[in-house]
Amino acid sequence: MSGSLSRKYQLFVDLDGVLVDFETGVRRATGKEPSELHSRSMWPAIAGTKDFYDRLGWMPDGRDLWQVAKDFQPVILTGLPMGKWAEPQKRSWCERELGPDIPVITGMSRRKAELALTWLEENRMPDKTPILIDDRLKIKEPWEAAGGIFILHLSAAGSIEELKGLGFLI
Repeated sequence: MSGSLSRKYQLFVDLDGVLVDFETGVRRATGKEPSELHSRSMWPAIAGTKDFYDRLGWMPDGRDLWQVAKDFQPVILTGLPMGKWAEPQKRSWCERELGPDIPVITGMSRRKAELALTWLEENRMPDKTPILIDDRLKIKEPWEAAGGIFILHLSAAGSIEELKGLGFLI
């Protein structure tokens, strides 16, 4: 990324469905597809699975995206289910797989824009435009309403192309 772009943008990357293979983890924990499960039965089953998030594997092309993203000082911005059990597992996964120096922000998915803007403010970067790579389309509207740029993640190749379109030199 050119010097002017690095001063203009801050890259945020979601975990589940972008870097981490959440759906395979759900199948392993429950024996069913996530789409077959009601949230009232899925979340307790996941919460009862020892180290569920910490043991998740990479998405098939997750490492490809990370190889590109890591060069742009990314911040992990990941949603949490109810309860306190998931956050330490997600942080452990990030430290082991991405490195101990990668910032990790956790919170309710519906608050991602607010969490990112607060992080930018706290880190003295209030003028940067936040870019989020996320696989959940419902995050797009509140993210863009807060002044951010949303990249709907369907594949690593597609997200990388979107970054190139914004001027990231890859």
